[in-house]
Formats: sequence, structure tokens, C-alpha cells
Amino acid sequence: MPAKAEHLSSGWTRFSKLMAALFGAYLATIFLHLSIAKMLVDDTPVIITSTYSTFLVWCGFMIMIYLIKKAWISWAILLSIISVGSLLIFMS
Repeated sequence: MPAKAEHLSSGWTRFSKLMAALFGAYLATIFLHLSIAKMLVDDTPVIITSTYSTFLVWCGFMIMIYLIKKAWISWAILLSIISVGSLLIFMS
């Protein structure tokens, strides 16, 4: 039995979520790790562990994006993480 058309998302919504999952989540992950590294005095442990934790956090962000029904809410969350991370990087 096919799904009702009212429950399916449009092509632009799927494309936007795909771009948010691939690029937005990656940028949010990188800015999150860099802001944590800039806040600490010795950033070597953060850089070393980020090789493993970056993939896990990126996957977590991608899952979060697809759990949210609206694409603009996903983008708003990701852009707020990116902007807060960039402010923390450039302020310190």
C-alpha cells in the first residue's frame, strides 16, 4: 500500500536535509571541536581525540537532522552551533 502524499516530503526538503546532514553537520562538528580546543590551555589531547570523536559527533548530528521533521529547524540548530563555535574561537 503506497503512502499518502500528505505524509511525504518534497524534493527540496529531502535535498535540504541531505545537505544539512553532509555539510552542515560536518561544519558544526569541526567548529565544536575547535572551540573546545581553543578554550583549553593544552589543546593537544583535544586534537588527538578529535580524530575519533569527530566521526561519532558527526553521525549524532546526522541522526538528529533526520529525526527533526522540518528542514529549517535542522538548519537553525546547526547554524546556531556553528555561530556559537565560531564566536568562541575568535573571541579567545
